[in-house]
Amino acid sequence: MKSIYVIIVIALFTACTKKVTAPPGTEEPVTGLVLNVSYHADQVPLVADSFIYTTQAGYQYSVNNLIYYLSRISLIKQDSSLVEVKDYLFMDAFNANTNKVVLGAIPAGNYIGLKFNIGLDPKLNRTDSLPTTVDNINMQWPMMMGGGYHFMKFEGYFKDQGKSYGFNMHLGTDTCLIPVKLYKAITITEGTKTPIFMNMNINEWFRNPAVFDFNTDGNYIMGNVVAMKKFANNGVDVFKF
Repeated sequence: MKSIYVIIVIALFTACTKKVTAPPGTEEPVTGLVLNVSYHADQVPLVADSFIYTTQAGYQYSVNNLIYYLSRISLIKQDSSLVEVKDYLFMDAFNANTNKVVLGAIPAGNYIGLKFNIGLDPKLNRTDSLPTTVDNINMQWPMMMGGGYHFMKFEGYFKDQGKSYGFNMHLGTDTCLIPVKLYKAITITEGTKTPIFMNMNINEWFRNPAVFDFNTDGNYIMGNVVAMKKFANNGVDVFKF
C-alpha cells in the first residue's frame, strides 16, 4: 500500500508541474531586430534637468521631456523595396523601456538600411486612431488645430542674459512629418534577434540646415507653422547609426 501511495503522489506532482506552453501565435518572434536608441548632444549623453548643452545660436539649455513617435518603420532591401516591421512606436528619451524594442517577425536576409518617419503618417495621424493609452491620449493634438497627435514634445529651459526661460518644441500636423533614411548593412539571421544601435543628436534640432534661435523663431512653437516647419526640417538628420 505504501508503494502505491508514493506512486500516486509522484504522478500528481508531475501533473501539477507540467510545463505550460504559450497558445499558438503568442510566442515572441525568434527571428527579428532589436532596436536600441540612445540620446546625446554632440557626444554628451542626455541627462534630465542639466544646463550642460548649448544650441548653435549660443543658448545653454536643459531638457526635461523628450517624447515622440516613430512610424512606418521599415527595413530597406537591396533592391530598395521595403519590409515594414512596425507601424508605430511611442518613444520616451527618459524611459529605458521604450528605447530597447524587439521588432519581429522579420524575414531573414540582407538589408541595406532603415526607413521611418519621426511623427505619425497621415493614416495614423487621426484623432482616436491609436489605442487609448495614457501616452497616446497625452499626445493628442487639439481638434481646433486639426486633430491627430503631437509628433514630438521636446521641452526644457534655456538661459539668455542670465535668466532662465522655458521652451516647448511641439511638432504636429501632416506637413511636419519627418522622413528619415539611414543606410547600414543589416543581416537578419534565421533564429536570432539582430541588434542595431541608433543615436539621436539633440543638438541637430537647433542647427541644420537652419540655425534655430529661441528669441527670433520662438520658444513655444505649437501652432506656429513657420517655426514648426523650420524645426521639423532640422530633424531629418538627428539620427545616426
